[in-house]
Amino acid sequence: MASKSTYEKKLERLSELSTILERGEAPLEELLKVFEEGIKLYRECNTILESTEAKIQTILTNEEAENAN
Repeated sequence: MASKSTYEKKLERLSELSTILERGEAPLEELLKVFEEGIKLYRECNTILESTEAKIQTILTNEEAENAN
């Protein structure tokens, strides 16, 4: 079985952090650290998605150019 990608691992951790925040059972200082980690992971995931979208767009553009010839 293939291991999870970096994106999937980050997304899984983000889900865990979200659950911690939703429960609100941890001390405020810990919740702040969890929130900060979550924001960092969100930004990293967003960067990965933007990069992937750009690659897909390049592939589609190249495909269209090849089909036009």
